Amino acid sequence: MQRLIVDGYNVIHAWPSLKRLLSSASLEAARDELIKRLSVLGMISGEELTVVFDAHHSKAMSNSEEKVDGVRVIFTRKGHSADHSIERLAYQANQTGDVITVATSDRFQRDLVRGMGGAVISAVELERRVDEADREMTRRVQRYQ
Repeated sequence: MQRLIVDGYNVIHAWPSLKRLLSSASLEAARDELIKRLSVLGMISGEELTVVFDAHHSKAMSNSEEKVDGVRVIFTRKGHSADHSIERLAYQANQTGDVITVATSDRFQRDLVRGMGGAVISAVELERRVDEADREMTRRVQRYQ
């Protein structure tokens, strides 16, 4: 199985469109837009998508997880970073033989995932892939109109 794990806040801060939402709307709006765009990528690529967000300011004592438009969304528990959760997911995928790609521009995280045998793409490369998926979805919709 092909799996793509996204470092949520790393990507939000790297994409100009999402960064603008942080200042003009809210963090929640930026998260929602990222999830919406990842959903289209998942439909086009067939990859299983997971996005992980830090919840340092949350009082939650355990991870929360939900499926939103086909994207697995994980908020880490209080005191745990998204990096830790991503490392655990990458390790588990490696153990089950899944093909894993992590989208982050965090250098330490990239090195760690590569050391586990996973692939890594930058936030900028992820944005390029998402933009291409959006264009492909538009082409498919236009074909059926």
